[in-house]
Formats: sequence, structure tokens, C-alpha cells
Amino acid sequence: MPTTTEMSLKDVFATSGRATIGVLAGLQVLDSVDGVVFVVFAPEIRAALGVSTATIGVVGALAGVMVAVAALPLGLLGDRRSRTRIAGVATFVWAAAAALLGLVHTLWQAVALRIVAGAGKANEGPIQSSLLTDAYPAQGRGRILGLHRAGQPLGIVAGPLVAAAFATAIPAQHEPWRWAFAFLAVPALVLGVAAYRLPEPPRHATQTRGTFRRLRKIRTFTGVMVALAAFGVSVTTVPIYLTVLLEEQLGQGAAARGVITSVCAAGGLVGAALGGVVSDRLFRRSPPACLHLAAAALSVLGIGFAVQAHAPDVTTYVVVGVLTQAMTFAGIVPLSLVVAAVTPKEFRSTAFGLVGAVTAVVGGLGGAVLTGVVEKISGAQHAVTLVAPAACVVAGLVLVRTAQHVREDVVR
Repeated sequence: MPTTTEMSLKDVFATSGRATIGVLAGLQVLDSVDGVVFVVFAPEIRAALGVSTATIGVVGALAGVMVAVAALPLGLLGDRRSRTRIAGVATFVWAAAAALLGLVHTLWQAVALRIVAGAGKANEGPIQSSLLTDAYPAQGRGRILGLHRAGQPLGIVAGPLVAAAFATAIPAQHEPWRWAFAFLAVPALVLGVAAYRLPEPPRHATQTRGTFRRLRKIRTFTGVMVALAAFGVSVTTVPIYLTVLLEEQLGQGAAARGVITSVCAAGGLVGAALGGVVSDRLFRRSPPACLHLAAAALSVLGIGFAVQAHAPDVTTYVVVGVLTQAMTFAGIVPLSLVVAAVTPKEFRSTAFGLVGAVTAVVGGLGGAVLTGVVEKISGAQHAVTLVAPAACVVAGLVLVRTAQHVREDVVR
């Protein structure tokens, strides 16, 4: 049942310390920085490997694809083995892949290493989220999950700065992108050691059979999965089309697009922070209200994407972009809180693994096909205008309907 007492963030930290949230939030930041650095240096990496723009785009996407593919297997493993050790080992793997990326000279070397890097990053959802949920009290879960999730937009903001620092400090003939990835491996290694040494929160004996059947019986969890599939249609594909429109409609080059992306990502920091605070308060008063908050945020997100597609100038695009990023994280944080509340500890890692897999695979692949079909018929601008609001509003309606089951599904 929901708790009625309020805890200060200081008291929440006192239960398991600042180390767990600090290390895992740091990993979130680093994961995002890695992806952004690759995007910023994509032209230089393309030239070094002698491949086309389309090919380097595929290479860049591989890490994200592997995050989705590996999330569920890691979730299943996390319900059976020490999650802190899994997080540590996965980070060591990612650190090695980052360091070796600076040494590649062929396309297939780069492909292999980005696949490995993605597999290492995949512990973020199933392992880290379940760890935080079990490590800290229910009264502060929303704020803890919000702090953790805020690492993603913070990394997006910091990534271009890291890339710019290496591009400035290292002459072009010495290929600064190689040094940048070698540098990222150092904090990754440090955080990996720290994660490995974190205490494992206690949990019940693990049931190794019937996990998916039991999850399917939790009506709130099933409803959230359906909503995330619809949400994924929009959030995983539409941003790519918006980037294209930023170039074609508003004439912004690669460097400008990087700056614009960083500025918009600042909205995600605000959304994650506010989402965490508000979610905790709402859950104490009325658990269904968390899904209502998520429904409203995701619906506004879809409409915001459509407005961005028709932005008459960069200023409008950025202002709306800050709002859409805020709504993305303001919606995801309460959903994470609800998933944590309705799934038992013994298979919570699997539950969070399914969250990532459904959003990226079902929603992402479906969104790519659907948006692509509409784009061929009426262009990129109309594709965003039609797909984004429809998908997000459907997600919101599913969450509103699902809210009626939350009280009875909360783990007692």
C-alpha cells in the first residue's frame, strides 16, 4: 500500500547512503556522454574508416540497439545473481570497448566494439533501476529514480562539451576522437569498480519459473507495457525526423544541431527532477495519480513534437524542444515508480528489462516502419505531425485506463 509519511531527501539517503545513487547516476551520465561524443565526431570517424554517412549512422545506432536486445537477458540474470557485480562487470566491458574504439582502423572493428559497448550499457534499466528501488525506501523512490534518470539529459548536455574540449586541445591530424574515447574509459573503469563494490540490497528467494506469467497477471504492469509500446513509436523515431527537419527546414548544420540538442536536453534535467519530487507526493496520496501524471506528460510530449516539426525558426524549435524533453522525463519517472511498486522484488530486474525491451524493440521498430510509411506518402513534416501526437495520446489513454488497477496491484 502507499505510504503516508514523508521523508526528506537527507533521510532517504541515510537509509542506503549516497554512494549507490551517486555511482549509478554517474554511469547514466557517462553512458549518454559516450553516445553524444560518437555523434559529434561521426564525420571524423567516418573519414578515418572510409565509410559512407549512412554506414556510420548504422554503426552509431548499434549501441542503442544492443541496449534493447540485452536488457531482458540482463534482467533475468539480475533476478538470480548479484546486481552490483553485474553492473560492475558490464561497466568494465563498456570501458574496454570505449578504449579499444580509439584504436580501430576498419569498419568491422568499430561494429564489433559498438555492439559490445551497447551490451555493457544495457544494465542501466534492468539492473540499476531495480537496485535503486530495493536500496532506498518507498517514500523516496520517485526522487531517487528522478536523480538517476536526470543523468541521461545531463550527459547529453555535457557530451558536446567533452567533444569540443578534445577537438580544441588535440590537433586534427592526431584524430582527437580517438583520445576522447580513451579518456571516457578511465571514469568508466573507476565507476565500474565502485559499482562492483556496492552493497547488494536484500530480497526474497528467487523464483526461476513462471516469471513472465506472473508479470502478465499484474494488470498495472501489463497496461504500462502497452502504453510504453505506443510511447516508443514516437520517442525512438520522431527525434531522428526532427533532426532532419532542423537541417532541411531551418538550415542548421551539424555543429549547430549539436548545440541545439544540448540546450533542449536541459529541459530533461528539470523534468526528471520535478517528476521525482511530484511522483513521491502523488504516490503517497493516490498511486493512480502517478499514471495520470505520466499520461498527461506523454500526451503533451506528442503534441510538442508536432509543434517542433512546424517551428518557423530555431528559437521556437528550442523553446518547444526544452518542453518536450521535460515532458519525456516527467512521464518516465512516475512510470518507473509504478513499475517498482507493483512488481515483487524477486523479479523486479526482469520487469525493468521488459520496460526497455518493449519501448525500444516493439515501439522503436514499429515506429520506424509506421513513420517511414507516412513519410513516403506525405513527407517528414507530416509524418511527425501525424505519428507523434497519435502514439503519445494513445499511450496516455492506456495509462488513464490502467490507473484503476494500481491500488490493488501495489506490492504489500
